[in-house]
Amino acid sequence: MKTNERIATMTPNAEELTDHAYWEGVWKRKDSPHWGDLGWVRHRYNWFAWDRLLRARLRPQKGERLLEVGCAGGKWLIYFHKTFGYSVTGCDYSETGCATARRNLRAAGIDGTILQRDLFSLTGEFDVIYSHGLIEHFNEPKSVLKKFVSLLRPASGTLISIVPNLTGLSGFYNRLLKPEIFTTHRVITLDELSGWYKEIGLHAIEGGALGSFVPFMFPRDKIRREHPRLYRFFWRACLGPLSWAANRLCIWLFRHVGIRIESPRFSPYLYAIGEKGG
Repeated sequence: MKTNERIATMTPNAEELTDHAYWEGVWKRKDSPHWGDLGWVRHRYNWFAWDRLLRARLRPQKGERLLEVGCAGGKWLIYFHKTFGYSVTGCDYSETGCATARRNLRAAGIDGTILQRDLFSLTGEFDVIYSHGLIEHFNEPKSVLKKFVSLLRPASGTLISIVPNLTGLSGFYNRLLKPEIFTTHRVITLDELSGWYKEIGLHAIEGGALGSFVPFMFPRDKIRREHPRLYRFFWRACLGPLSWAANRLCIWLFRHVGIRIESPRFSPYLYAIGEKGG
């Protein structure tokens, strides 16, 4: 696998809500050895629905260049290469996250490039740029989106962004049980996200809510750390089975009836897709 070991000086941008230590901590706790087979897409409603949305919007094109900014772990690089045939490049701030991305791409047999650097130092031209849970970590998310547009091919290109829905049900969960999350995340509404896409000159904009009323967005990581006995009882006896049942029901309804039960009021994510060029 090709890798790029050029590492920019990792000084946090003045507008960032997180720093290098934050992301190192996240990616030392978070990884999966099973991303290469894409089972996580087929068996979790959020990503099952997202896969269908992306297939309706993007065309498989072997060799087109995709950049994921915030690529730690590499699972979406694996997805886009295996699903659409894209040549994949990832960029991330975290040394640990880049290392796991390289390892997971190698295990999946994918030849990709991973850059550990600040996103504002990126150069090049790409056909598709993808960010998943990134722009909300900046006080000025539109400035990040403008940078992404500058990296798209001049005549055309697609920008795709996903952010957590902190105005909906998961936002309520976090305000009640994990309010510290709002020190590292900027709350972004669907209207804001779609509006920024228009302001930076994109067209054919599609935006919406992603994922249904599935209780696994409950911030169980904090409960597990601070109250392990309560977590074991509450999750195993209640929320875990309820999450499993809700997830399977949503997949069944979408697959067999074509019904998607999604809304900014309760869906865990918001997304926007837009095109550059005329």
